Amino acid sequence: MDWSCLGHAMWLVEAAGLRLLCDPLLEATHHGGVFEVVPDREVHAEALRPDFILVSHRHPDHFDVPSLHRLARLDPASVLVTPDPLVAWAAHELGFETIHRVGQGERITLDGVTLITTPSIDPDEWGLMVATDDGVVWNQIDSVLGSAAAVRDVVARCLAELGADALALALARWQPLLEIAAPLGRQTSFPYAAYAALLDEVVATGARAIVPASAGTAHVDPFRWMDRFVHPLGERRFLRDLEAAAPDTRALPQVIGGRYRVRGGEVELLPEGARALVTPTGAPDPRVYRPTAIPALRDPNPFAEDPSRMRERVDAWIRGPLADGLARAYPSMAAAGPLRFAVEVVFPADVDAYTLTVDARGAAVTRGRDDDWDALNEIAGSLLWAVIEGRRHWGDVLLAGALRASTRAYSVVGGRLVKARVAETFLYHGLSYDHAVERAVRREVRERLAAERG
Repeated sequence: MDWSCLGHAMWLVEAAGLRLLCDPLLEATHHGGVFEVVPDREVHAEALRPDFILVSHRHPDHFDVPSLHRLARLDPASVLVTPDPLVAWAAHELGFETIHRVGQGERITLDGVTLITTPSIDPDEWGLMVATDDGVVWNQIDSVLGSAAAVRDVVARCLAELGADALALALARWQPLLEIAAPLGRQTSFPYAAYAALLDEVVATGARAIVPASAGTAHVDPFRWMDRFVHPLGERRFLRDLEAAAPDTRALPQVIGGRYRVRGGEVELLPEGARALVTPTGAPDPRVYRPTAIPALRDPNPFAEDPSRMRERVDAWIRGPLADGLARAYPSMAAAGPLRFAVEVVFPADVDAYTLTVDARGAAVTRGRDDDWDALNEIAGSLLWAVIEGRRHWGDVLLAGALRASTRAYSVVGGRLVKARVAETFLYHGLSYDHAVERAVRREVRERLAAERG
């Protein structure tokens, strides 16, 4: 069984004459143009020839519509497997002939290969264990189990079902990401407790060899400042820590273009074994952890849209859906009086500020920021416009550092301070996160198919 590393969470598994492609990410950028794969590389899509394509969940660094569209054109007979209904819908629309929705804890028996989908706290997400006569490999992907004990339990149950005594290789979740800490004003210092827990979970796999997987993306300009916060440590440091924590385990680097060959339960790294599939460009890694300052918010206007048109559309949305959504949500906020929601929308040359004062009677919108705000959201205007229009979704904007939020919503009741139940990113009350994702995915699929038809 061979595992070829193609960058980030993308792996090609060759086992018993079958080719399984995990979480394909073929293009230069993804996640609405916010991220690129690091290290940079060029994937030779025509050489992949997957029999099965496995998409673990809907996050856009694993579920990439342009990549699936390209693969569907190369071979629509590739069988797509996913736990997520949105991924399954997109795959059908893009032209895949056979799509299977498979939940957590399912066993798939192929000719000479057995797959088991492993759990995560998100019900529409899984990791993947692959077993052949050569050994068992666990690709954790982004799955979250929550403790070392939970990891040991999953490994023990799956190995018992497979009749194996140990994992040959684990592709481990290892980076204690601080993806949204800076824009939400949270702690950006090194996350000691979170990293200690992750290290314990990696060791708990009991694998004979471990590769740090995923966590292979960087922000594009003009969002690159976020890379000073998101990745608190590098792979070299993790491998050193793993060797100290589990000296009997082989700590192997993730090598794009490398092939990890599993034979007799042992793993051999062939550093250039997959160069027919992918070519690294040699570009340096731009990610350096320096969590000391956050720059002022600015709007890059990547769509080159007329600012006056965008400002008019945003104004109408704030006065309409956002105000209505906050008014509907107010009874659940546990506030003893009115709450002031301040919004600053930063366009390339202007800043439009609003205050939405919300109480049991409804929401009143005024221009200007009330400095006595209970909750504050700042957002790049063109990206807010893009979310409203269904061109992007909230995740793209938040992970770009182009949506920033803070709260100080509370009441003093009976001499005690009582925190109100106010979400930091209160803009979501105008359009829910899940609805925004579905709208953006459906629009992207429609636009790609329309462009193809000419």
